[in-house]
Amino acid sequence: MTIASTCSTNSTPAVSNGGVSITQPAGNKSTWAARNPGWPIMPPRQPLSAAEKEHRRAEAASRQISAAQRKDRDALLNEAVRSLADELEAKVQVIATTHNITHEKVKKLLGGHKYYRNPRSTQLANAIVHDKAHEVNEGRARGEKLSLQQIRDLARVDPKYQEMTQDEKDELLRALTEYRALKNTSVRATNSAAARDAQSTLEHVFKILDGLALRTGIYVCLFATHGHVYDSSQPFWYGTDNVMDFWEDVLDVEPDELVRKLEQWACTQGKNIKECNSVEGMQRLCARMLNSGLRIVAKKKIRINFINFEVAIKEKYGIDLLGWLEDVPFQSPRAIINAEHLRTLRDALKAGTCRWAHMSRQQRLEYQERLKERRGAGEVVGKPRKKRSDVGWKRRRTAGGKGLKSATIIESSSEESSSTCGEDDL
Repeated sequence: MTIASTCSTNSTPAVSNGGVSITQPAGNKSTWAARNPGWPIMPPRQPLSAAEKEHRRAEAASRQISAAQRKDRDALLNEAVRSLADELEAKVQVIATTHNITHEKVKKLLGGHKYYRNPRSTQLANAIVHDKAHEVNEGRARGEKLSLQQIRDLARVDPKYQEMTQDEKDELLRALTEYRALKNTSVRATNSAAARDAQSTLEHVFKILDGLALRTGIYVCLFATHGHVYDSSQPFWYGTDNVMDFWEDVLDVEPDELVRKLEQWACTQGKNIKECNSVEGMQRLCARMLNSGLRIVAKKKIRINFINFEVAIKEKYGIDLLGWLEDVPFQSPRAIINAEHLRTLRDALKAGTCRWAHMSRQQRLEYQERLKERRGAGEVVGKPRKKRSDVGWKRRRTAGGKGLKSATIIESSSEESSSTCGEDDL
């Protein structure tokens, strides 16, 4: 992917203790950082000085020597492991013959199980290294900072890390967690840095998706573009296998044309982080995610009806909305005007903690019994629909208002489907 040259920003970030600075208000809008004043940024790397370049060349020469030595050691290790594998194979064959079992069963008994674990949380060892790095590298110029191995050696012999209380350990873990969160949500200072970040991250995503498609046969397509005319990231598309044929065969549009239109649309938006998190934007996003999730689970083209949710969705389709936040009122996102409530709901929908799910047969029967008891007690469940103004009158059925379809006479009724909602409901 080609990366074009960029314009420099007029705002100069001031580096803080954690290596992250705060964007100062600037007059230009040439970079993502400049369009988001007050947002933490990641400062770009400064060019190396002559002394730093000489030090870098010396380190490169030293690494080449170490690599050659390591290559010889690896060759000897590989030979030893290969010899051990041959001996093991012969012993496995002897055991299989002696006990009259298969060769594969012996290998299975030896091991080879793979256990999948969740990602590890923040480790105390990493928190100690982070604290020590901040202590010894603070104020050092680039090229003079200690390496990771040197920092680990210093932390290993530092007496203050030998006998720490639980509160001190928790403080180190909290500091590392906050630093990682701040670094992950900070904006890039220049357009070139943002373009390199986008390219490297998406290349990693492509490798993951290629492996996923190979393992599961899933089809994935992805379109990406920059969000401002000053940004240097190039628009592109990605697809597994022949999934991009879908756009030409079904929608009669080429992926190149589609990504160009996406680029034009995104550049006309030109929004920064604050504008993307506006109340109106979060209302639309939450409503879209709720309706999309409901259609996927129900496999029907329906929309959520908050007013008659108990009857129109939960009772009729046996689908419940799990994980709705307690402090957020259960109503249409378009009716929620509290920005914090919308932000919390949006994050819960993205994380999957608030999601649609089918009720089990037992849950559905129990819920129907509870509704029956409430109705038997005289409670009105849900909001009844308004009666038609011509109830009791005979009327002719028409086809789309373009004349009579038949002479059939039907009776008016106030019973109408409530599985969908109008604009006032959502």
